[in-house]
Amino acid sequence: MPVIILGIFVLLMLLLQSYAYKRLWDRGLSFSVRFSAREAFEGDTLHLREELANKKFLPLPWVNTRIDVPAEFTFLNRQGELISPDGKGSSLFAIMMYTAIRRKHRFICTKRGLFNLREARISASDLLHASQFDKDVHLRGQLTVFPKLLDFEEVDLLYKQLDSAMMSKKIIDPDPFEFRGIRDYQPTDALKSINFKASAIAQTLMVNIHAPTTAQKLVLVLNLDSLGALTNPEIYEQSIRLTATLAQHYIDQGANLSFTTNGRDCITAVPMSVNGGTSDGHLYKIFECLARVSTSYQRASMTDYVEQITDREQVYLFVSPYQGEAFITAFEELNDRGISAYMVVPVFDGKQDTVKETENVMVWNAGMK
Repeated sequence: MPVIILGIFVLLMLLLQSYAYKRLWDRGLSFSVRFSAREAFEGDTLHLREELANKKFLPLPWVNTRIDVPAEFTFLNRQGELISPDGKGSSLFAIMMYTAIRRKHRFICTKRGLFNLREARISASDLLHASQFDKDVHLRGQLTVFPKLLDFEEVDLLYKQLDSAMMSKKIIDPDPFEFRGIRDYQPTDALKSINFKASAIAQTLMVNIHAPTTAQKLVLVLNLDSLGALTNPEIYEQSIRLTATLAQHYIDQGANLSFTTNGRDCITAVPMSVNGGTSDGHLYKIFECLARVSTSYQRASMTDYVEQITDREQVYLFVSPYQGEAFITAFEELNDRGISAYMVVPVFDGKQDTVKETENVMVWNAGMK
């Protein structure tokens, strides 16, 4: 008789725990994932931080979480060794009642781009592993990976070539903050330069003289016209890295830098541009555009853009691995029309002879193919 009662008791307990887990396993259970930073550069190491919280009286002896993670992330173990990526991030937990468990996973940002955490799947079981329960969780997390900035040794010679070529193209403007003296008014002088106090004393119009300052107005243009289906996509990535490196260089030099590209935004699929500026925040906008630019969409015609250039006060610097006949003809006509334009052509080793260098066209070795 006691054995029967014990058996009935055990059976009731099994049914009770099965019913309780079926009804309550995900009540008070939360799972969140976030990146350790919002921005990074190619090659940076970050952490993926996850937290599982169980805010109820039922323990969960087995919980498996599976996250859709970008294939462009390379995960590392505690010893710093690479983990073979499979496009998923999986973790196993055993969590007691009213407990939270936090973990972090180290990874390398191996490619530029805009990456989102979208969804995770949670699987759990009851105490006896007799039943399994599943639940999908929506995640919120975004990481912008900027293109890698090239080492100084890789671009030192190019800097010297570009700086010497463009030095004479700087635009001379008066500096309103540096006072040089006073002179008589001329019909071509701006009204804002009139010194009314000095004019009252001299009984004739007098104007302030300001020292000239050089303010280079530079437009950085990234041409991603397609080189063909069999082209190594790394030449585009190297061109994007070079563009980012040049942008930082000329912002540091105090240039008023604009940016445009015929590459399209990976989200909106429209070509991107950034108006002129000189600040670190302006450089951030350019980096963000370069992170978001997609080489998968069909590019807008760069030849059409070049043919519409009329501003002679700007210096145009093109980064273009593409050397199509129509594009090169339009580029050469820019200088014929008195518009200062230069081009850097990224090529892989052994391809230097395929591009004709001129006073305005320079070849940059992008490395091994």
